[in-house]
Amino acid sequence: MTTAIDQTEMSTILDVLTSDSCAGRELGSVGVDIAANFIATKFQQYGIQKIGDNNSYFQHVGFSWVNWENTSFRANDTEFKLLWDYVAVPTENNDLEINAKEIVFCGYGIDDPNYNDYENTSVKGKVILIYNGEPTKTDGTSWITNSQFQSDWSTNFNKKIEAAKKHEVALILVIEEKFKQLVDLKRSQLISPTFLLDSEEYLTSNTPNVAYMSSSTSSHVIGNALKKVIQARNRIKKKGRAHSFSFNTKLEISQKKNIKAISGKNIMAYFEGTDKKEEIVIVSAHYDHIGKKNEDIFNGADDNGSGTTAVIQIAKALQVARDKGIKPRRTILCLLVTGEEKGLLGSNYYVNNPRLDLNKTTVDINIDMVGRIDKKYSEDSAYLYVIGSDRLSADLHRINEEVNSKYSQLILDYVYNAENDPNRYYYRSDHYNFAEKRIPAIFFFNGTHEDYHRITDDKIKINLPILEKRTKHIFLLTWELANIPKRIIVDK
Repeated sequence: MTTAIDQTEMSTILDVLTSDSCAGRELGSVGVDIAANFIATKFQQYGIQKIGDNNSYFQHVGFSWVNWENTSFRANDTEFKLLWDYVAVPTENNDLEINAKEIVFCGYGIDDPNYNDYENTSVKGKVILIYNGEPTKTDGTSWITNSQFQSDWSTNFNKKIEAAKKHEVALILVIEEKFKQLVDLKRSQLISPTFLLDSEEYLTSNTPNVAYMSSSTSSHVIGNALKKVIQARNRIKKKGRAHSFSFNTKLEISQKKNIKAISGKNIMAYFEGTDKKEEIVIVSAHYDHIGKKNEDIFNGADDNGSGTTAVIQIAKALQVARDKGIKPRRTILCLLVTGEEKGLLGSNYYVNNPRLDLNKTTVDINIDMVGRIDKKYSEDSAYLYVIGSDRLSADLHRINEEVNSKYSQLILDYVYNAENDPNRYYYRSDHYNFAEKRIPAIFFFNGTHEDYHRITDDKIKINLPILEKRTKHIFLLTWELANIPKRIIVDK
């Protein structure tokens, strides 16, 4: 059956997926629709059964595209620049117009039985200024926990938002002492639109807006009251008692969001099983990428043209077997998802709107970047990084090892599967949405390279022989998992 997986056809598929006509396959673009229609046409040519919406191969996914239409921030007649001087994320804020003459310094913005910045302070409809974190003694002991451990007022900023909402605050200004790190964390959400599933809830209108300010911006906003704010903070830390007060300032803030509806597509190839057809094996990969910037097109040959090509070829091999009367015991779903680059959105949508019974889904086999060779294996390309195989099921790990030993003879490297792996790849591809639902998941990966998310991730750098070899291994694992006598056990 693996003879149907052929590097010559893989090359032809990659030619289309990585062409400039697909324009980097970004969610919401014409290019990603071209890629989706091409994949569906391949499934049609192979004669694969449809299970999508309206007798198609597609599961339609609704998104909202959110960014700032305009935003301005002026304090005491000085204009400040988003990302440079302050951070306000559109998905964390509402449309807002503020023209204030005073700000309430509200300590750390905490409302707790052990410490309350809002006590005896009226902040309804007002702008408050707070520090991040929580008050601590000189030895680092928290006034709230009375220990060296921080409370969740430090670790969960949503608690401060909820406290401000309770007291009907209009806007929270945060003195952010780690401003550079925050900018690095939020940069992509401010430079590019953020995509949300339509099922995700937006902020309600009575939730206060939040703007994080650099230390220099904070000084301009506070103005003549700077010394008083510093003294108040020192007093709070020394005595563990709140000290809130108002000070005069001139503040003009305008924020307006742009929200646009976007349609995406997951793509499904369906192979019904025989005596165990109610149980499902899923083979997944994302087919989207990061699009284009100005005239530069990010064609994403390895990420994830390679994984997409592998799934298309696995689907072809399954249909060739079916045409010969060879059918799997369990149902197999080849699932190509959208929106991975925007936060694993397409797979998130599928697991919450499954086309097939999620409780009877036995495993997800995920493929993301399998067409290249990294530096570690430059002398021996016959390898695969394996992530997640033992996280939920010892059976899954064992079966993958057995299939490899019997057929593929690849080097299976588990370095990125370590619990303390700083890259955290286990949490960063589409299999994780299945794992969160307690469905065993295995993720195949070739490692990173200098072309990751760069315009140089081109088809010419794909190693077609190794892509074919890896794809055949994943097909054989899929077939084994679809035909074993008993479904794999979740034992971890």
